[in-house]
Amino acid sequence: MPGISRYAELTITELQQLDPRKTICLISISPLEVHGPHLPLGTDVFVGERLQQEYCKALRERYPEYHLLILPPVFAGCDPLPLKGSIAIRAKTLERLLFDYVRGLSEQGFRFLIVCDNHGGPSHQIAMEVVARKAWKRYQFVFINPFNVIYRKMVQHDKDFLRLINLFPGECGDDADCHAGTNETSLMLATNPALVKDHQNIPSSAIKEKTGLAAAVERLGNIMSKLGLVKVKADLDHLANLLAWTNDINKRSYLGSPSKAAAEAGERMIKGHVAVAMDLIDKAISGSKPCTEPMLWWLRVFRR
Repeated sequence: MPGISRYAELTITELQQLDPRKTICLISISPLEVHGPHLPLGTDVFVGERLQQEYCKALRERYPEYHLLILPPVFAGCDPLPLKGSIAIRAKTLERLLFDYVRGLSEQGFRFLIVCDNHGGPSHQIAMEVVARKAWKRYQFVFINPFNVIYRKMVQHDKDFLRLINLFPGECGDDADCHAGTNETSLMLATNPALVKDHQNIPSSAIKEKTGLAAAVERLGNIMSKLGLVKVKADLDHLANLLAWTNDINKRSYLGSPSKAAAEAGERMIKGHVAVAMDLIDKAISGSKPCTEPMLWWLRVFRR
């Protein structure tokens, strides 16, 4: 009978009793990463697990005939904040790990794996999409990371998405608030407030003036804009902001305003995640090829 199971807790007999063609697998994957002095190193996975719970609720309502199979969380990801305490996984390693999961599930007849993720590292998101396209081509297997779509909406201030979550630039996980700021602190207050430490007294942190490589990337973006390549311009602006922050030797281990966080804002963001995820899953179940082109996808040749 359709329900929810945890993969690691099943016996082989119980696993084989599932109908793999009517099962949706879910897994939370994000890195161990420094998230300021106020949030835990496992923030992205903790948020991912809360998203997983909400995805399951929505899936049970929309597709009651499907069984939901929860795989154990994986603390692994590319491009964490480059500070001691973060653990970085190389893009190729992540791709191989995820594709091994895909192969192992596909060989049992499963068709769907939904990643519950909250990490915006460029190589991390590109690795996810590389696996998604390879999984579809090799096995007709649906591998979806909704955050690849959600993150672009956050960073580029998608009007419909901001209206949906009722949040504004600077508090929605965009470049000015991209790490352990208002948005992520709000998400953790909604997810596990006991793990949030004294966020009310933490001063705001902002991106400083762009110099060196960051300034060069920004100039290149301006050239792309004049050539009419608006999408490339938006991606390069994002990359310039990331470089300006991460290459700053005096950077704080967070970006944004943690003191402005509120659990209610985190709940609104979670609802936005669920809405985007369900739209992607609906299309996949209807037979559409999954495609969640992440930011900087056109730079994937450099991910090595």
